[in-house]
Amino acid sequence: MEHPNNESHNRELNALFAEYKAALPDPEPSSNFMPNLWRKIDARQNLLFRMKRLTQFFVAAAAAICLLFAAMYSVPNRAESNGSYVDVLAKAYPAENLASHGILLDEADTK
Repeated sequence: MEHPNNESHNRELNALFAEYKAALPDPEPSSNFMPNLWRKIDARQNLLFRMKRLTQFFVAAAAAICLLFAAMYSVPNRAESNGSYVDVLAKAYPAENLASHGILLDEADTK
């Protein structure tokens, strides 16, 4: 139960394939075909290997920087660790400088 148009489609398709094959002939392999192919493969693998090494370097550098920042954060600064949080704030903002921040003190508080 083939359609009559089916045979004409097959002929048109075969003609299209033949035209395509004529436009793009198969390349004839030369004596340098395999060495050139392996050279291309090695070049691509070398690029990937270099990218992998560069990525590993950046990840290691980022980890080292994170560890350095963590160490700097965990070691307390001796100059500022005398007293409580309120004492440190009081030392950083003496009563004379509070007016510049909009804080006005009564004379009874300063004595």
